[in-house]
Amino acid sequence: MKGSAHLAIGGATGLVTAMYLQADPLSTASLISIGAVAGLVPDLDVNGKLANRITISKKWLVLFFALCGVLLIGYSYIQLVGLMKSAGFVIGIGLLLLPRLFIKQRTMLFLTGAILAYVGWNANIYWVMLLSGFIMISSFLAHRSLTHSVIGVVCFGYIAWHFEQSVALEGSFMAAVLAYVSHLVADMKMWSFNKKGVKWFQPIFNKEF
Repeated sequence: MKGSAHLAIGGATGLVTAMYLQADPLSTASLISIGAVAGLVPDLDVNGKLANRITISKKWLVLFFALCGVLLIGYSYIQLVGLMKSAGFVIGIGLLLLPRLFIKQRTMLFLTGAILAYVGWNANIYWVMLLSGFIMISSFLAHRSLTHSVIGVVCFGYIAWHFEQSVALEGSFMAAVLAYVSHLVADMKMWSFNKKGVKWFQPIFNKEF
């Protein structure tokens, strides 16, 4: 299922949560937003809408290495001699060319999580640190693996619970978890538009549903 569909279903889940709790308009809007975002979280393990939105663009890191390469080449040409000069040229050219080949979206997703971890640590916000760990781990996972399982639901639910305690928004835990689960349900094989299903109980039981 496309990310836009998961976004819509997650948002609808947030709306249902708000209606169930008879939330005020501002809280309702917040719960819809939380549901919409949470509905995309399982696809952090792939180049989905949410991953692309939160990930730092790799072009900036490539540009940084390219600038370092240019500076190193210039420094080597002006200041170095002999073997060191040649080595400086080789390394500089490598910094210009290689990052384009080896820096991938998953690498940038991991770096985004690491930066978020730093922010959470310095701000002493526990749920941000937990979320950063979730993001970094997701960057190593195959699509529809642990983020699409009961383990993923439990881990994200733990993050959502701490989020609700932090922001004191009633229903945010419910909206987030239900939206997350809605993503997994929408990805199941029982729907004709899905070629693959969800392995709810992996890694213990790998049957697709």
